[in-house]
Amino acid sequence: MEQVRIFSAENVRQELQESMRDYIRASVGINDKGKLTVPALLQSYAKGTVEDSLLADWICRQLTPAQVSAIQDTTSSRKQRLLGFRSFTVIPFDSKFRYLFLPDRTDNR
Repeated sequence: MEQVRIFSAENVRQELQESMRDYIRASVGINDKGKLTVPALLQSYAKGTVEDSLLADWICRQLTPAQVSAIQDTTSSRKQRLLGFRSFTVIPFDSKFRYLFLPDRTDNR
């Protein structure tokens, strides 16, 4: 079952940050070649925030310690080969994931 989140005006920044962190934790992975797999939506967003060469580090700051450890264990053995190369692969956009914006029904009209 897909989950719908409703954001409040008072905490929208914090709630969006939490949603971004949840999305990253649920959608980032490691492929069989040891590269980080990153959704195109996340890479597109990150382009305005961080350089591609620093994307893996930025993503790791959003993950749980167990996820970071798994990524480091998988990629460390291949690190020498990946130096100078992009250490992630982009996964095409998945149209099943969407944000739904609803009108604020709490105001009195």
